[in-house]
Amino acid sequence: MTLRTLFLVPFLAAALSAAAQLPSPPPQTGPVPIPPAPAGTVSWEILQKAQTVQKPDKKFGPLFTTEIKALDKRDVKLFGFMMPLDQSRKQKRFLLAAYPPHCAFCLPSGPESLVEVLADKPIEFTFDPIVVSGRLAVLDDDVVYYRLTNAAAVQP
Repeated sequence: MTLRTLFLVPFLAAALSAAAQLPSPPPQTGPVPIPPAPAGTVSWEILQKAQTVQKPDKKFGPLFTTEIKALDKRDVKLFGFMMPLDQSRKQKRFLLAAYPPHCAFCLPSGPESLVEVLADKPIEFTFDPIVVSGRLAVLDDDVVYYRLTNAAAVQP
C-alpha cells in the first residue's frame, strides 16, 4: 500500500463510524404538507379537488367540483409561492404555486396547484409565500386551470 492509502483508510473508517452514530431522519410518509393559509384566503385544498380527465373529444382537461365552480368570476385572496415567468425583479405575470419551487426549471405540482396571476402593478419577486387578491377565473379550456386577474399583493 502507498502512504496515501495508509493515511486514508483510518480517516475513512473514523468518518464512517461517526456517520453511523448520527440519528437517521424519519422517513417521509406522504406528500409535502401545504403551508396553512391565512384567514380569508381560498384554501389550496379546495382548488386541488379539480381532477384531470379525458374529455369526449379525447383531449385531457379539468373536472371541477361545484365548490370550485362557485369561485369563478369572484374576488378572492390566494396564498402561495411565486414562480416568475420573466427575468425581472418585479413581476406582472407569474404563477402562484401551492408549494415552494424546488427547481428553477420544474413545476412543483400539477395544474390544480397553480394559478396564473396577472397583476395590475408589478409585484416584487420573493421566495417567501405571498398573498394576492384579484378576480379568479376557473378555466375549462386553457393550459392552466385557474387565472387571477386585476391582481395585487396584499397583507395576510
